[in-house]
Amino acid sequence: MYLARFLGQSEFGKFSYAQTLTMYGALLVDLGLNVYGNRSVASNPKHAGRYLINIGSLQIFTGLLLIIIVTTIIYTFKIWLDSELQVLVAISLLWVLPFALNIEWFFLGSQKMDVVAFGRLIQQCAIIFITYLLVKGPEQVVYAPIARVAGGMASALWLFFRLPKGILQDFRIHLSEAAGYLRTSKWFWLSAFLVQVYNGADIVILQLFRPAGEVGLYSAGFRLIGLFVAAIVLLNMVMFPMLAAEYGKNAVMFAKLLRLHLLTAVGIAFMLLVVALPTASLLVNISYGSQYLGSVSFLRILIIAASVLTLNGAIAQPLLASGYEVAVFKQISFTALVNVVLNLILIPHFGAYGAALTYLISVIFATAWLIPIYYKRMGDYLLLPLSITDQI
Repeated sequence: MYLARFLGQSEFGKFSYAQTLTMYGALLVDLGLNVYGNRSVASNPKHAGRYLINIGSLQIFTGLLLIIIVTTIIYTFKIWLDSELQVLVAISLLWVLPFALNIEWFFLGSQKMDVVAFGRLIQQCAIIFITYLLVKGPEQVVYAPIARVAGGMASALWLFFRLPKGILQDFRIHLSEAAGYLRTSKWFWLSAFLVQVYNGADIVILQLFRPAGEVGLYSAGFRLIGLFVAAIVLLNMVMFPMLAAEYGKNAVMFAKLLRLHLLTAVGIAFMLLVVALPTASLLVNISYGSQYLGSVSFLRILIIAASVLTLNGAIAQPLLASGYEVAVFKQISFTALVNVVLNLILIPHFGAYGAALTYLISVIFATAWLIPIYYKRMGDYLLLPLSITDQI
């Protein structure tokens, strides 16, 4: 919100574009290992140290290699004629290093949510403080990604010093074991990459066909629904290791968690539609100021999409936690294809409105695809008698 107000639509659009590209870089570092490590630590805590050492080492190496290669390409081939945008992308890319160092997945798998919560709090406080200190106007836009990198490093250090004593005492990298992780995690990685395609392709394509100011308006709206769905993101983050730990071991508890997850998601979706949708104009004015009121019309479309997305999370996460990542990957693959095609068709003609409509169609398509799979795989748990699943 602060950046949107002080950078203005054009510079905020450039910043958002650079951050979107950085997310693709983070996925090349993640390699699906964060979700795989989370589930593995939850289901097999005796080997948590081995997962930590092998996954952490592999991601740090990949992150450093990516920064070197991409920075060299950017400054050798001058990909962007706008020198400011080129610098923004290069600096934003540095965020993949604290992303690689961040071991949230380990603590999530161990169900130590308080450690993760404090890490997130430290990260956001550092970002807000450094942003407020360095960014006072559009001319200081290059400092915005620096704040994000610093916040990521602060969070990564906090998590490192909160590791259990002795977890790294037998530090040894097992390359063959790490390679085995990659073979198993590939579905998580491909799914995450394709999810980012239909979460970020709109901004990338908008940048190609529309002025930076319109990109800034759309980015402001998209980031605002990110606040709206923060509750379901938190819910998914907490529920995933709990579901993974109970699946195949305690059917009654697994069924309880499934119902809690689904009912909470329905409640969040309902609140979005009855509270956020009618007050979209007020929310934009309070968050960003009157200069961003042009985003209200397509923000309403994005709010409807966010309500569908909450249901999608409550359906996809149990499938992933239960080992059905291939089924989720197939859904995501087709959704990403639909998203990119529709963006290329609609954005040149309708701009941000086309991007918002494409996102809504994509999440509806994705959720509709998963519903029969969810019922087939999880139906037996949902149909357990209420008498044994009514206590949470």
